[in-house]
Amino acid sequence: MTNSRSFLFACALVLAAQLLLTACDRGAASGPALDLAIAREAYSGGYFLEAETAYERYLQSDPQGKYRLEAWTRLVEICAGMKGDPDKAVTLLETATLEYGARPKDNWPLLFRLGELYEQQGQRKKALDAWGRCLDTAGGDTAKTVQAQMRMAIADRALGKADLAVDLLTQSIKQAPDMDTKSRAMYELAQTYGMSWNWPKAKGILEEILAAEKTPQDVRVMSTYLLADAYEAERNLPKARELLLSLKETYPNPEVIIARLGSLGQHNESPAVAQLQPGDSPPPDMEHAGSADVKRRRVSAK
Repeated sequence: MTNSRSFLFACALVLAAQLLLTACDRGAASGPALDLAIAREAYSGGYFLEAETAYERYLQSDPQGKYRLEAWTRLVEICAGMKGDPDKAVTLLETATLEYGARPKDNWPLLFRLGELYEQQGQRKKALDAWGRCLDTAGGDTAKTVQAQMRMAIADRALGKADLAVDLLTQSIKQAPDMDTKSRAMYELAQTYGMSWNWPKAKGILEEILAAEKTPQDVRVMSTYLLADAYEAERNLPKARELLLSLKETYPNPEVIIARLGSLGQHNESPAVAQLQPGDSPPPDMEHAGSADVKRRRVSAK
C-alpha cells in the first residue's frame, strides 16, 4: 500500500512538472508556480503533509501571489483537521488575518475560523474579539452579521453573560435572512432563558418554533427535547414524558431518550436550592425552580 501511494504521488509530481512547463512557456515564475502545482496535486490526492510543505514554500516564495488566500486556507484546514494541530492553525490564521486586514471580504472567513479555533481552545474572550472583528468587516452582509452575532451570543452565555447573549440573539432573530437561521437563533435564545431558569420565556419561544411549518427537522427535535426540560422543571411530568416519547423515532441517539424517561422527575431542585445550607432562606426565584440536572443533561445529550 505504501509503495502504491508513493507511485501515485510520483505521478502527481510528474503532472505538476508538466503544469510548470506550461506555465514557463507563458512566462510565469517557475518557483512559485511549481510549488503551487505540487501543493494542489498533493492536496487533491490526499498527500496532506506534502501539500503542507509545498503551500508553505509557495507563501515564502511569492509574497504578492494571487493564490495566497488559497494557501493560507488549505494550510489551516490541514493543520486543524488532518494533522490535529490547532495551535499551528491558530498561528497561521493570526498571520493571515494581519495580511488581509485591508481586504475585509477576504478577511471575514479567516477571522470567523480564527474565532472557532479560539473557542475550541477555551479562549472565549479571544473568540469574541475575532467574531467582533467579523461584525466590523461584514460590509452590510446580513447573513454574515447574524452568523457572527450568534457565535458571540453562545460564547457570552458560556462566560455567564446571559444578558448580552439575549440581546445578540434577539437581534439575530430580527435580522435572520431565512427561516433556517431564524429558528436556530430562536432555539439558542430559548436555551439561554432555560439556563437562566426563566422557563416561561423559554417555553413560549420553543412553542413558536414547533408551530412554524418551515422549522428544520433537527431544530424541531432539539426544541422538543428542550421543551420537555421546561415542563419537567415546572413539575408537569406527564407533558414532559409525552414530548420525550414523541422523540423516540427521531432523536439521533434513542438511548438518551430512554435514559431521560427513566430519570424523569427524580431531581426537582434548582441549582440555587441545591446549594442551600441548613437554616438558609429559600431564594427569591423559587417559582422557577426545576431539575438541577436539566442543564447538565442537555449539554451531555448534544
